[in-house]
Amino acid sequence: MTKYIVALVLGVLITGCTSSSSLSGRTNATPVNFTTLYLRGSFNWWEALPAYKFTPLDDTQWTVDIELIADGQPYDFRLSDANWTPTQSCGAMIKSQPVMLGTQSVLTCKQSSQTLQFTPTVTGFYRFQISQPKNGEVLLTVSRIR
Repeated sequence: MTKYIVALVLGVLITGCTSSSSLSGRTNATPVNFTTLYLRGSFNWWEALPAYKFTPLDDTQWTVDIELIADGQPYDFRLSDANWTPTQSCGAMIKSQPVMLGTQSVLTCKQSSQTLQFTPTVTGFYRFQISQPKNGEVLLTVSRIR
């Protein structure tokens, strides 16, 4: 009986050691299809509208430019395809995670992802740029373009 318990414990430990995880939650997940993603949020009633679809800059980067009004209130948003497919819906690991201008944010793309928040300080056009480095994480950067 003791040998059985020891073998069971070792099996659990070995299984735990061989599984891998990522900060973004993308390990062993369905790859994100960036060509189908939209910026969806309070600024467009969470709709998948053509003006909010990400377009490619190159093989690893996609962007969408939108106009935002600086009224002191945060805009809630997420990235998703037209159907809100869980593996194609990217957001924060914690609810209402703030996104800072010019800073990369790591996104998680799974059903449990949460809304992100961005509060512009100046009314104008902003670029939402996403990229996927080789490790599978999805990175978001917001910059003011005019």
